[in-house]
Amino acid sequence: MNSFSLLLEKLQEWFDDQPFSIWFQFSRDRHFRLIFSSFHESATAITLAMTVPLCDNDAGHIRYRYETLRSQQMYRFFYANDGQAVICLTHKAQQQVPLTSDQWELLWFGIRLLMEEEKMRAKAEESKKLFEGIRSISATLDVHQIIRGIIGNALAVIPAADAGLLHLYDPTIDRLLPKATVGFHDTVFKDLKMRVGESIAGKVFEDGIPRLYKTSQETTHAMRDISADNFHSLNHAKALRDLNGLLCVPISREEKRIGVLVLHQFHQENVFTEYDLDLLQGFADQTSIALQNAELYDEIKQAYEHLAAISSQLQAKHDDLIQRNHIHEAIKQLSLQNKGAETIVKTLNKMTGHSIYFADWLEQKMYPEKSVLFFSWDELYILLNKRRQPVSLNLFSPASGADQLFCLYPLINGSIFLGCLVIPLDERGLSDLARMTVEQGSAVLILDLVKKQSISSVLYKRAHDLFQELIASKGNELFDRARSIGLQPQAKYYVVYAHLTQCQDLALLEANIHRLITRWKWEFSKTQMFVYGFHNHVTLLIRPLGSRDGNDIRDRLQQASYEWELGKEASLSIGVGSMASGIEQISKSYEEAKKAAHYLTNRSRCGVIHYKDLGVNRLMLNQSQADIEAFIQDVFAPFWQDPEKYEEWEQTLITYMKCSQSPQLTAKELHIHVNTLYQRLRKVEELLHIDLRNPEDLLKLQLACHLRQEG
Repeated sequence: MNSFSLLLEKLQEWFDDQPFSIWFQFSRDRHFRLIFSSFHESATAITLAMTVPLCDNDAGHIRYRYETLRSQQMYRFFYANDGQAVICLTHKAQQQVPLTSDQWELLWFGIRLLMEEEKMRAKAEESKKLFEGIRSISATLDVHQIIRGIIGNALAVIPAADAGLLHLYDPTIDRLLPKATVGFHDTVFKDLKMRVGESIAGKVFEDGIPRLYKTSQETTHAMRDISADNFHSLNHAKALRDLNGLLCVPISREEKRIGVLVLHQFHQENVFTEYDLDLLQGFADQTSIALQNAELYDEIKQAYEHLAAISSQLQAKHDDLIQRNHIHEAIKQLSLQNKGAETIVKTLNKMTGHSIYFADWLEQKMYPEKSVLFFSWDELYILLNKRRQPVSLNLFSPASGADQLFCLYPLINGSIFLGCLVIPLDERGLSDLARMTVEQGSAVLILDLVKKQSISSVLYKRAHDLFQELIASKGNELFDRARSIGLQPQAKYYVVYAHLTQCQDLALLEANIHRLITRWKWEFSKTQMFVYGFHNHVTLLIRPLGSRDGNDIRDRLQQASYEWELGKEASLSIGVGSMASGIEQISKSYEEAKKAAHYLTNRSRCGVIHYKDLGVNRLMLNQSQADIEAFIQDVFAPFWQDPEKYEEWEQTLITYMKCSQSPQLTAKELHIHVNTLYQRLRKVEELLHIDLRNPEDLLKLQLACHLRQEG
């Protein structure tokens, strides 16, 4: 049997089964609370409606006393600093029930035991909530959930409180901001921004001193300096007219305050005590630990995420390096196996999943073969010659009626444009892996082209030696050498000698020679030919197939010279020798072609010239340019001593020679009278000390005028 049951048994015995009720008032209670009633259910409403008059606890003098009122009898017990207890009998009691001193003492001790048990239950609940708060700190890292749980536990063990707010300091705006609440509407988070020193929360944060207010008047007075906006925000979240008390404690981390924890009393009957204030400080300390743990967790989480990101990047780079290595090895094997451009391009198509085309600029050939050239060779050269990075551009397609996006990867070896990779793109574009594959393939293609060019240079050297041996041979040796390179002894041949100038870059010169030879192989593929390049010139031995082939050959050679001038990489001077009837005359045609080409070169001219078209200039082929210029200087020197004075006479002489010494044509060309022409010519004779009727003087003047015009 527990103490409460024993007490009830004694009361029923001593009160002769008369109905009674037991009321407690602890030190924090504003009113008495009903603990037990033995009235019938029908009378419960009457019992609950009963009130116990308050009485000052003067336990220092008395421990208990009997009181009687008009409607009830009361046995009142006093407990220093703990409260009071009252046993009530209603007016239905027939007479006073007297108690002996022992009975009073026994009841006093019995009730004290009950009150202590009640206090122990409250302490147990406090401990339970405190332990729950401690467990919550380590059980979860959700800061909002932990803080709400701590506020909830504080409200559970501090019965006088029924709402709570947690404010944290934000140094960026120098304000206390609500971060968690119980009992307030969520609108409080939107507008409430408390200054340091403002109202109760601001003052506690400022000086770190906890504050306790037990009445509405005390609380209102302490909040008198709150701003209108903050008051409106708080009042909107919870009606402040019902605020009867308040507890506020600082939240600190070591010596630094980081916020405040506030409990409010709106409807509870109890009053706040100093013990409540100490208890709330314990919850505030838990909150500080929870916040610190959360910050540490966030730091660790960020560090972990950063480490994970770095690890992911390293893994991606590792995977990328492995893929690059696989791709490089695969393409390198193609190069080592001499698979050629065609196989390399097909492999790139398979590895990237894109249609890739290779435009070989030097040989002006597309891979795969018979592929459509989306751009002209001139367009590719203009777009990519000076670039090192890929170029993206749109090209209108008449077939589809829409734009097609292309990516062009230039292939450059030093300063030499070798060609490009042409990649039609869709909306997906090129992935990083595809781009990496194309870059690796580009490098291998460049290597393949350079290797092919080096091999060609060796073959050209061999062809040069064979041709030089051919033109130096005679008799049976000549026929043997001609047959060894596929020439027919009685066939007719032209020798073409192309001299490349104004190209200081030797690698670029070699590339231009290779490109010219490739072009002529394609241009004259239907005729028998022998072609090679050596140093700065290209020699072409070609057999015409018909009577019109001579003019056709000249036209094609002229077109090649014109295109080279547009490219501005080199100047092309082409000489064509006389047609050789039989292999015995090839050496003669070669010398003529060479002289014709050098004739253009010495005069810094490009184009095509046949040896037979040189005319009188053949006599000057062995003369240096300096000798020719000296001869012209000797003839025209008298005119140049005073150019302004003799300019008209000089122009008259040049026009006279141009018009084949015809007075009528010369006068017409100069728009002067014939008599005026005769007068000028006599003055020219006097100045130059010549006689225009002397054949030797006339020839000297004609030659000087011709050489001057040619220069």
